[in-house]
Amino acid sequence: MKGAGATIVDPADFAPDVINAINSGADEITVLLFELKRDLNAYLATRTGVPIHTLADAIAFNNANADKELQWFGQELFDLAQAMDLTDPSTIAQYQTALANERANGGPKGIDKILSDNNLDALIMPTDSPAWTTDLVLGDHFIFGTSSPAAIAGYPIINVPMGTVHGLPVGVSFFGTAFSEPKLIKLASGFEAATHARTTPQFMPTLPVTPAPVRLKGRMPSVPRQRPLVFRF
Repeated sequence: MKGAGATIVDPADFAPDVINAINSGADEITVLLFELKRDLNAYLATRTGVPIHTLADAIAFNNANADKELQWFGQELFDLAQAMDLTDPSTIAQYQTALANERANGGPKGIDKILSDNNLDALIMPTDSPAWTTDLVLGDHFIFGTSSPAAIAGYPIINVPMGTVHGLPVGVSFFGTAFSEPKLIKLASGFEAATHARTTPQFMPTLPVTPAPVRLKGRMPSVPRQRPLVFRF
């Protein structure tokens, strides 16, 4: 990116209290459960010709067909959302506070502050860890992701291919303040034009790697960076 004319500013971090609040997910789960029940019920109420009209109906259907619907996973989020009383004043107040916290931490206290403090056009960072194999027993092998600040603020984010790791795709994300889509599209398009990192997807029966020898002592591998790289033009 430097070769293409970008000025990289690193570090340019979220404040510790802000990123810790985002990573904790406390406000996010509150908003998720409240809006899941509210919005799914509103949507299902418009459906005709189907037996499921509420979240409670969906839960009952899954329980009645557990051998198929719940063979490999439960419906804990459905159950937690259904347990919320959306008419309770304290529940509504808790939701409104959590939503305001998310908007502030992702936006004014987070992305906007970093952009302003460092005179930046956008933030960039790895989108996620390499894609993991499907594991029905142990579930997703999630390591990290970087989309939360933009997601909770309602800000734009663009992901484009960055390359592969042992044949598994990895991406880079560009995100900025509200309504910065035109600028982000230019940056992401420029990155693709400069790197040509996009490859044709493949379905491989196994990873094309040689197993590494087991290390019985010595330093452990370092954790992938989660701090954003940022740049300006």
